[in-house]
Amino acid sequence: MNIAVPVQVTLGRRLRNTRLQMRWVGWAFRAAGVGYLIWGLVVDDGAINVLGLIFIGYPELLGVIRHLVARKYGSVYTYTMTDEGLRIVTAITDLQYTWSAVKSLREASGQWNFRFVGAGASTVPTAGFSPEQDAEWRAFIAANGLVRA
Repeated sequence: MNIAVPVQVTLGRRLRNTRLQMRWVGWAFRAAGVGYLIWGLVVDDGAINVLGLIFIGYPELLGVIRHLVARKYGSVYTYTMTDEGLRIVTAITDLQYTWSAVKSLREASGQWNFRFVGAGASTVPTAGFSPEQDAEWRAFIAANGLVRA
């Protein structure tokens, strides 16, 4: 197996990935933000209102910060899945993970979410796969028991 998927990482994609990675934590920040906003309105304190707005928009703020920091890696990430593992290549990096380093692999919201031992994570959009690559990939992960929630 040798499946290469080039991905153009835009701000929108980075925001989406950040929201997916934060899951319920993002909603907890938003709920806390609403609480701060209501509290700030009740006690008429502008600083608490600003804090509430920051909490409400925290997932998006984090995504923008991540996007700005990641500009040095370039905007194209190439994911290559082989029999040995996953390789991620950017303008300045070349990472390789063996399949034994994959802690969990899930398909959700049109992408494959990889979580690695040591708190690393990566996402590969399913739209980047051709139908033949998708069939080969699904056969590979089924045969090797890679899908773990």
